[in-house]
Amino acid sequence: MVEFALVLPLLALVLFAIIQYGFIFSAHITLRNATAVGARYATLSNPKPTEAQIKDVTRNAISPMLQIANITAVNVTSNVTVGATAGAYSVQIQYNLPLIIPFVVPGKSSGDTLTLSATTVMR
Repeated sequence: MVEFALVLPLLALVLFAIIQYGFIFSAHITLRNATAVGARYATLSNPKPTEAQIKDVTRNAISPMLQIANITAVNVTSNVTVGATAGAYSVQIQYNLPLIIPFVVPGKSSGDTLTLSATTVMR
């Protein structure tokens, strides 16, 4: 019983850290997918969409996993040069992820958020 009582807090900390970093990883994958959806929409749509339309598609691609209200920025850059070829689109998104178990993320405390960002360039 004594050994279990001594080890239990450490095991709980490791378990909570695994859960929190799983949420962070899932949110990051969702953001990467949203930028890919926005860049694909920008490159394949005919006629060419406006910047506002690309931003709307990118914002809507994060739901239902994440909340659209926590997006801090969506940036669209057209005519980006990739290698020697111009005409690519770059879509970047920034998101404030509320931490469910903040004490396992270094430097974070209760009520803190973690800023995640993702960028996709597609031609």
